[in-house]
Amino acid sequence: MKKTLLLVIGAGLCISAANAQPFKQAGNENNLQLLLAPLGNNPVSLNDGGIMYRRFFSNGTMAVRLGISVGSDKFTEVTQNANDTLMYPSIGTYTPSGSLNFPGFSMDTLIRGLNPELQNVTKTSSFTINPGFEKHFTGTDRLSPYLGFEIYFSRSKSTFTKDTLVEGNFASGVRYDTVGTSQTYSAPWTTFSLTEKSGSKTFGVNLIAGMDYYFTKNLSLGVEFGFGFYSTKYDDFESEYVDGSIVQADVTPVNPLLPFGGQQTSYSRTNVVKSNEAVKGSKSSGFGPNVVTKLKIGWLF
Repeated sequence: MKKTLLLVIGAGLCISAANAQPFKQAGNENNLQLLLAPLGNNPVSLNDGGIMYRRFFSNGTMAVRLGISVGSDKFTEVTQNANDTLMYPSIGTYTPSGSLNFPGFSMDTLIRGLNPELQNVTKTSSFTINPGFEKHFTGTDRLSPYLGFEIYFSRSKSTFTKDTLVEGNFASGVRYDTVGTSQTYSAPWTTFSLTEKSGSKTFGVNLIAGMDYYFTKNLSLGVEFGFGFYSTKYDDFESEYVDGSIVQADVTPVNPLLPFGGQQTSYSRTNVVKSNEAVKGSKSSGFGPNVVTKLKIGWLF
């Protein structure tokens, strides 16, 4: 009977000791945290806030942390479909009207050209890194409250590319006071992709307070808020345009014996993509409270 009683007591002590083991960190653990919004359109987010790594010291009451977020996005909008159209002729024939003494006629013949597809493309990218430190307090076996701070740096860039259809490089001729003479002119349309660039850099320091609740061993849900200062410098705004100057090349007599003296006037055009003068970027700064509006799900290992 004594042996049986001792075995029962011993087993009970073992079970109590096992139940007394904390669910949270004890020291020298690694921890990964991911933002979680169970009721949102994007329940698990790697870009909005990124992923947080923490390393606990030997006593489990202090930890260093490093948050990293990398994001990239591309949006393409078709502004004009490709089809066969007369809207943008590639070549034409012009027969001028006759002079007063030699009646004639006028005719414009446009040869059908392919209407190209035009697009607007927006590309954005961002990178954020925020190292920090946490001091954890006693709490309970499942709850680990903490205070700390972090340094915040982010970089973002945006490029907007717009396809623009411009009458291409050409040399055209027009004849006056001649009869029955056709002049073919070339007016190809060329697609230019013009870009606009912008971006920003942000630096900040944040005091933080939060807590982790371990709903099962080594798995936790956490919340966090803070109070910090930030400063943002916006990049200079850069943009492009098409410079298509039309220049009168020369005036050539066609047949001076004809009434009013025939002549041909030639024109030339050259399209060149040039940069507008950059618009100087602005600055902004401020301080105040900030809240992480998503739960942090953590894995301790």
